Amino acid sequence: MTQYQSFPGVNGASESLAKLKALRLPSFQGKRFLDVGCNEGFFCGYARFDGASEAIGIDKSRVAVSRAQVRFPDCRFFAQSWQQLPDGRFDVILLASALHYAEDQAALIHRLMDSLSDNGTLVLEMGIAPSGKSEWVSVKRSIDERLFPSRGKLAEILAEYAWKIVGYSVQQAGDPLSRYVVHVRRQRPFVFLLLESPGSGKTTLCRTLFAKAKVPVVSGDLTYRKLSGRQIPASEALASVICEDFSPQYDRVADKVLAQGLAGDLVEVWCRQGGGGEFALDSYVPEKYQQEVKAAFDERGYVPVVLNWEMEKSMSGPGDAAKKASRYAESLLDLTASQSTVAAFQVKRVSSPALAQFFSGWHLDQPVNGQLLTEHEGFTVSGWALPSDLNVEGVRCYVRLKGVTQVFKLEKRREDVVKLRLKDQPAVPETLAYCGFQFSGLRKDELPAGMEFGFIVNGEEMPAARVGISQCTPGKPSLSRKFLAGVGARLWRRR
Repeated sequence: MTQYQSFPGVNGASESLAKLKALRLPSFQGKRFLDVGCNEGFFCGYARFDGASEAIGIDKSRVAVSRAQVRFPDCRFFAQSWQQLPDGRFDVILLASALHYAEDQAALIHRLMDSLSDNGTLVLEMGIAPSGKSEWVSVKRSIDERLFPSRGKLAEILAEYAWKIVGYSVQQAGDPLSRYVVHVRRQRPFVFLLLESPGSGKTTLCRTLFAKAKVPVVSGDLTYRKLSGRQIPASEALASVICEDFSPQYDRVADKVLAQGLAGDLVEVWCRQGGGGEFALDSYVPEKYQQEVKAAFDERGYVPVVLNWEMEKSMSGPGDAAKKASRYAESLLDLTASQSTVAAFQVKRVSSPALAQFFSGWHLDQPVNGQLLTEHEGFTVSGWALPSDLNVEGVRCYVRLKGVTQVFKLEKRREDVVKLRLKDQPAVPETLAYCGFQFSGLRKDELPAGMEFGFIVNGEEMPAARVGISQCTPGKPSLSRKFLAGVGARLWRRR
């Protein structure tokens, strides 16, 4: 399995810490979090770090889920697809770098929204195709061809929700489109609460601003008058309090009703008067009861607005996000240090002048030095190599385990490598695109004896790397982990 997420001492294809900053996730304090396509659990770990009551990750890869559970044992991970979401509602759901893999992307978004709590936030990291139309655009990537929505199509899909494009995410090598971060919430009706004392201009404001905007206005005075004559339905407790010694001194009526703990009953009447959609409320409410009234509107699905917008933020500020990410990085370093007894790959490149002369560049995509190796896990060797002479052919690579040598051709197409490494070359042979290699089925139990990886050129072997398993004992970190605590830790913090 390719190393995708990055951790202290383990460099993956994704700059996970930089992506965390770009996502601008909301506060997780006391919330439930779901990461759809969680990989090795980086964001689940952050959610728990930030105070989430529960963090759940799902991924189709059993290997990724296995590694995630090792890294973050206080989170829960399941090897399953997004066709089967965990039970219950979630306050924050993350779908990063995966929407384009869905057969029906719109249906997946709607399914995730159905799993959100009423005040929840869906965070999407996705590519948006440049187009002035509302359409799906087929985009060729280095590994396949996928459909991406234009901004107009995204607006069409999210029409029934409240949503915002927060900004750019972190680009990865070979990305054909810019990545964006989108926050999505349920769209709730607003109730504009004008609750000041009589004579403060509430009614005038409603007659001008809200009348021009064609927003319905509910008058508290008129509501009390109708309730006193039992002209509109209400709870018996509310009607009885208002009818007893009724006087058109509405500030006193409001104080009497709310002092009896009938805020919920009164708000229920106002909501029916408002017709179920957005409306403005022109009614005095003593300051000591305003929070209770706002809470009652909130319970009924409204966003209460008192003079200014007042609702929980769907994102943290850039400075706050960076600070939390930095603290999380420190916690991951501590976590890495405590995992010294976990088996991990140890990859060492062989210094070879002949290798450096023959190849302009080569790379092992996997295994990665420091990558966790869980029980019963097989592993794959993959990467690429570009010869200095662009017209040379017949280069092969080999793996030697326990004295047995397996030879493989470079036959995996890697246009991303050619474009990146040879972008200034005027003419590149088509055969050079097949500079990648990948072979699977290697077993962990063969590694203690060590594995040699290299290339074969003109019948001559050129060793390139040696792979083994780092051997750590409890309380005694390996040299690699000591190095991580020094130079590696400083490099990680700079992300």
